[in-house]
Amino acid sequence: MTLSYVPPQHGKDWGATGPADSGFGPAKLQSAVDFAVTADSPWPRSFYYPDGRYVGIVEWNETGPWSEIAGPVKSREGPAGLVLKGGRIVAEWGDTSRTDMTFSIAKSYLAVLAGLAVADGLIKNIDEPVGAAVKGPHFESAHNARITWRHLLHQSSEWQGELWGKSDQVDHNRQLGVALTTAARATPAS
Repeated sequence: MTLSYVPPQHGKDWGATGPADSGFGPAKLQSAVDFAVTADSPWPRSFYYPDGRYVGIVEWNETGPWSEIAGPVKSREGPAGLVLKGGRIVAEWGDTSRTDMTFSIAKSYLAVLAGLAVADGLIKNIDEPVGAAVKGPHFESAHNARITWRHLLHQSSEWQGELWGKSDQVDHNRQLGVALTTAARATPAS
């Protein structure tokens, strides 16, 4: 198998290869795919309750100006995914051509894009201040001017400001998931 294969734009006629030809144990790979299909999120397909409230507001008991949704939110579909080796499809399940909502996984996408930007020389040094390359008001304040690419990638920048009408306050003093963590620590093992 050639390792320099790059799929065509938009996935049209994307090359595929068999599990054994790619170094995967076919039964183990199928077991992983089966797990992915059956391990769907317990969240509802629609991100809105029948009364119109966004699921996140109800599930996390969020209040405040940041709890209003910015942009469209569409219903999610069933599990879908690909296993790739050398750019070729080894396994595929669900509708991989549809667009789905993503949330925390966006951090992984951004990390990949940052790596490509470093490789292409668009980011010269991850320890330089972002404001050296990104012009505009978002990195001009005394606090934000010291923020480096590394801070952003580690999610430790404590950036201050407003984007899309949302204050950075949304990221301060939140306790998402703390109740679950606290309950798990308080429950004795059986």
